[in-house]
Amino acid sequence: MSKNRINLLWSISLLAISVTTITISTSSIAAIKLPDMLKRCLGVIELISLFVLVYSSIKKNTQ
Repeated sequence: MSKNRINLLWSISLLAISVTTITISTSSIAAIKLPDMLKRCLGVIELISLFVLVYSSIKKNTQ
């Protein structure tokens, strides 16, 4: 994989993790009731992004 593609994967996954974390934590602090299915979908997106972040970080450090 090229260096630019790895950096792009790393950036997108970091952005996705931050957006989902901010959404879930802000709704919890503000006592906004999000639908259960939305929270679960955001959690799955966060888990997938975490795996992509780990993969891209390993690839980034080995190059």
